[in-house]
Amino acid sequence: MQIRLASSVDLEPLSLLFDLYRQQLQQPSDFPACHHFLKHRLAENDSMIFVSIRDDEMVGFIQLYPSFSSLRLAPVWYLEDVFVKPQYQQQDVVSQMYQKAQLLAQSTGVLLINHHDSQVPIEPESLSCTA
Repeated sequence: MQIRLASSVDLEPLSLLFDLYRQQLQQPSDFPACHHFLKHRLAENDSMIFVSIRDDEMVGFIQLYPSFSSLRLAPVWYLEDVFVKPQYQQQDVVSQMYQKAQLLAQSTGVLLINHHDSQVPIEPESLSCTA
């Protein structure tokens, strides 16, 4: 399995996964809006999206938003979105994507924080397949 930062070449399959992610969170399917949203995130470079590729198929993603923490006096990346296709959820994909993001965060001196619990940095075992 390959885990890497998404780029514009990933826009179509990533938009499909993002649409599935939103549907799982009780949002209506809207591929054009998902495509538009992600196209702007990638173009503006205002979020970091890690994708997981297995056998030439994109099977999951996590999306991080850079910010700053006044309390920690440090730059942070907030984990906002996590999704893995159901058939891959038992294969440790979320943990591997998180570890890749954590490694990059540590190497650049940034804290990785769960957006839904911003009091503590996240650990792989606290992640689920949806945010």
